[in-house]
Amino acid sequence: MLRKLAEENERDFFDQYSGMVHGALKRLGVWHTHPDYDDFVQQGLLKLVDAYENYPNDLEQAECLKQFGGYAYQKVYWHMIDLMRKHKRQWESEMAWPEDLEGQQPDTHVSIEQGYQEMDLLKNMLPLLTATEQAYLVDAVVNRMSVTEIAQKQGVSRKTVYEWKKKVAVKLACFLENLKA
Repeated sequence: MLRKLAEENERDFFDQYSGMVHGALKRLGVWHTHPDYDDFVQQGLLKLVDAYENYPNDLEQAECLKQFGGYAYQKVYWHMIDLMRKHKRQWESEMAWPEDLEGQQPDTHVSIEQGYQEMDLLKNMLPLLTATEQAYLVDAVVNRMSVTEIAQKQGVSRKTVYEWKKKVAVKLACFLENLKA
């Protein structure tokens, strides 16, 4: 059943349902600080209207109107996942790893959403660090190596690795603030 969202009803519709888009993005870990957040919101709002126009039941019935919320949220959420997958594939094909880190890719056993978040964070963090600190961060976060394993790999003492860890923590403190918000 195809219906059209009338202009005079748009404001009420978006006031009532636009929170679903923000909720779906929050559930996927896409925050206001993400560079593409506004684009994702717009895509979600378009999908919300699409869900309204293609909802198979009569929205004049109270029971069907209640069910519409769940239907619309699921449509928006799935659409956001598809967009994130597409965005991740594009990012992976365009983003090159630093030369000394070539071949060290993140663990492929994480979910799409978690992998997307980690790759996006890592992309923003690496330019702030020295080459040694970048290697530490990749080994600690992406390869999930212990301090002892990193020290053995790099041929340094554990104390040196702890010093790298402190320096990385200081330089990346702004990211921690954003993640807590």
